[in-house]
Amino acid sequence: MKKSIIISIFLFSNFLDSATLSHEEIKIMVSKIKNQREGIDVSVLENTPNPFAIREIVKEKVVVKKEKPKKAKIVVKKEVVHTLSAILNHAAFIDGKWYKIGDKIGAFTLISINYDSVDLKSKKEQKKLSIKKEKRKFILNKGGRE
Repeated sequence: MKKSIIISIFLFSNFLDSATLSHEEIKIMVSKIKNQREGIDVSVLENTPNPFAIREIVKEKVVVKKEKPKKAKIVVKKEVVHTLSAILNHAAFIDGKWYKIGDKIGAFTLISINYDSVDLKSKKEQKKLSIKKEKRKFILNKGGRE
């Protein structure tokens, strides 16, 4: 509290010192005000562009073309399901026909015959067909029964 009182007294005293001008200083200031100041010539003002000119706003016409939505082509791939029913003497019974290694089954080639499965291969994929568990009791492999 004491600090704020001291600071305010100090500022007020400086204000009073700067506010007191001598008589001569006031006369000099008034004489400066009385002297006519030079201005700009009227012809120069007339050639000056108006700073408050109104701009014309030209609206552009935007044309939006509505395209008809393209119908999506639905591609349905029908995957052919092959069923392995039996394996006997290096031959596989697939979809009701007997095949050996190297035979074509649709787009696939029979590449190997195993104990209870066969491997098929095409250019794009490889499949393994297995015999269902309930049919395994009829598998004959290497001359014996399971």
